[in-house]
Amino acid sequence: MLRILRRLLRGRTEKAQSQAPSDSPLEAIDRADTAERIEILARGGFETEASTLETILDEYLNPDEIDPEDRRWVEAEVARTFARKRADEATWPLETDFDRLAIAFDALDASGIIALHKAGYTRSDGISDAAEIYHQRRERGRASRGFVFYHGQDVEAVVCGRGLYLAFGAFDDRDATMAAIAAEIVAAVEAQGLRTHWEGDVGTRILLHPIHWLKRSPSDDPRAA
Repeated sequence: MLRILRRLLRGRTEKAQSQAPSDSPLEAIDRADTAERIEILARGGFETEASTLETILDEYLNPDEIDPEDRRWVEAEVARTFARKRADEATWPLETDFDRLAIAFDALDASGIIALHKAGYTRSDGISDAAEIYHQRRERGRASRGFVFYHGQDVEAVVCGRGLYLAFGAFDDRDATMAAIAAEIVAAVEAQGLRTHWEGDVGTRILLHPIHWLKRSPSDDPRAA
């Protein structure tokens, strides 16, 4: 009985110690890895400077584990990265590969194929977004035959030079319709001078490669939107 009591008391002590506030110093962040993540978000072109800072501090890192010096470094690194990108944007051609892709997506969307840029972060996110828009448009009397999108992970891949994958589908879920929609997507994209790779299998995505990803970042100033 004495051994059991000692064991219970020891367990309670260990539990209390584990729940007590820690006075240990905060661990330093991996600055090289964090800088790479900031660069990818900036080069993706969908985030503003403010939203990138928020994403890094609140999602990529643990805000409760960042010491003040590291927080200041993150803020400065985000500012430096966007300053470099703004300087680069001034040297870009008037029309980039992204702009050409956007023209193709606009044409597809007008033809009844819902075309989404950076639809969530995963394939399931993109399908969910496309389905939501399909129902919204149907309620307004606008028919949609299918969809095409790329998601956040695809943006990260294209920024790193691995090409851009386009997911597609048909709302009637028929292979023949999906194949026809894929053919329309390929034609619309290639009409803008971009190269695609697709073997005709409706179970695989369409790859755009090579593609030089140059997308101008939105402004934090709402008046510039």
